[in-house]
Amino acid sequence: MRKTFLFLLPISVGLIFLSSVFAQSKNEVLIKNATVLTAARGTLENTDILIQNGKIARIGKNLNASAAARVIDATGKFVSPGIIDAHSHGMMDAINEGSLAVTSMTRIRDVLNPSDISIYRALAGGVTAANLLHGSANPIGGQNSTVKFKWGKPVEDYLISDAPSGIKFAMGENTKRASFNPQAGQTPRYPRTRMGTLEVIRDAFIRARDYKLAWADFNAKKTKVPPRRNIELEPLVEILDGKRLVHAHGYRSDEHLNLLKLADEFGFRIASLQHGLEAYKIAP
Repeated sequence: MRKTFLFLLPISVGLIFLSSVFAQSKNEVLIKNATVLTAARGTLENTDILIQNGKIARIGKNLNASAAARVIDATGKFVSPGIIDAHSHGMMDAINEGSLAVTSMTRIRDVLNPSDISIYRALAGGVTAANLLHGSANPIGGQNSTVKFKWGKPVEDYLISDAPSGIKFAMGENTKRASFNPQAGQTPRYPRTRMGTLEVIRDAFIRARDYKLAWADFNAKKTKVPPRRNIELEPLVEILDGKRLVHAHGYRSDEHLNLLKLADEFGFRIASLQHGLEAYKIAP
């Protein structure tokens, strides 16, 4: 028996059917007699869902809606929370700024394409929100964007404004490979080894720590001239201050462990280990 799924984003959502997107709908929608997969509270049989102004208003049996509501008979169908993608490159015009080893000054939000077909494909597959990350060509990559997927809206409507700020780090193979095979006339980019990758990150945080102290001295009136603004180091200072999350690409356990040790050295936390094929080897 073929199962049909309807996807709902938890709490503040629109409805996504197989080929229709209601994420930005302001109409009242009543889904009747669905099998609701709640994740946290088990499976609810023969259940109704009332959506008003793009948000779930009620979940229960025999719900009523206004005469103007669109009623969907979901008998034999399943409703599930929307899928949240923790690592996506969707709707991005560019993924890697790989010309430098540290590109913390770059921002994914500057290259979002609201008409990219990947948005429609994500919605069709039930992905309703995503953490859009810079690529893994650099030890320290660019700043992330967290979005709620829609269709036919301006970029500003996609961004989740109160989502924690993040940034992409990368260890191991990808950062090494990005440094080989330069174009004619170009010098191979440093680093080309795992030890070089770790050194790049450590050096960047030494500079960020010094930059932070320089601003602290100026704000305390210990110096008269403010430091020159450095948009490469500002995001790293935010990491040191606990205001920006680190999402770290890697595969081997030694890569993860070395980065975690470096984070301890500078007093910040790694929010997520992306891919993490050998992360189980260092799990508590």
